[in-house]
Amino acid sequence: MKKIILLALMALLFVAGNANAQKNSSKKTTKTTQKDNPLKGLKKAGPEDMDPSKPIMLEPFNTPIYFENLKRLKPEEFMSAMMSGDFVPEPYIDKKGDIKVIMLRKASEEEKKQMLEMQQGMRERGPVEEPSDKLGKQAAKFSVSDINGKTFSLEALKGKVIVLNFWFIECKPCVMEMPELNKLVEKFKGKEVVFIGFASNDKAKLEKFLSSNKFSYNAIPDSKEVAESYDVRMFPTHIVIDRESIIRHHTVGLGPTTMSDLEKTIEQHLK
Repeated sequence: MKKIILLALMALLFVAGNANAQKNSSKKTTKTTQKDNPLKGLKKAGPEDMDPSKPIMLEPFNTPIYFENLKRLKPEEFMSAMMSGDFVPEPYIDKKGDIKVIMLRKASEEEKKQMLEMQQGMRERGPVEEPSDKLGKQAAKFSVSDINGKTFSLEALKGKVIVLNFWFIECKPCVMEMPELNKLVEKFKGKEVVFIGFASNDKAKLEKFLSSNKFSYNAIPDSKEVAESYDVRMFPTHIVIDRESIIRHHTVGLGPTTMSDLEKTIEQHLK
């Protein structure tokens, strides 16, 4: 079955963003008459306006993001606001259905409870195993350069174990797991293992983010084509490729066994 990308905004629209949440959205925001109202000509999107088969990127460097009082967030403030669990992101779209503004509405106590339950459920389920037909098959070829200009290709890396992480800056679980991924890189330092992080964001955004967020994987920008070649539809996705370029591990999501499963697979194929 074809999977859809599970992003925080989509989950909130379809779980916490129910009819009551829509009804209780801020009157102060919708009734503002300020001359420079960023919502002018836009409408708040509901579940019926969103295509669940398409990723929704929360990109503070591109899409303006405001609190209800119309104070615009700085890009570096956005992630901490989202990770607090205190806000519901509400997209505002134009007549074409394109997201032009994200408004962070203060979450109700019921919505906070719903979001907490959703997060706990995801942690309990753990990472999702991909269909077995992906395992044991030849990995898709790639030839890329990281943000420092270093090149990597599947062909050149043959003979080494390759660990791939597909992610993007606005993906909360992707950012949450970075400290543990950094420990994994440190553990296998000096061994025949290469860690590559395929990010969906462009180089400028990636450099800005990594200037204040440590990630020890080799960071590759603009990786949507590579993600498509590996049929990545959920984030984060972890793939381990053996010395013969065969896929040996393929999971999505962040769960309690994500790191131990990665470590076990890497050790197994280093032997």
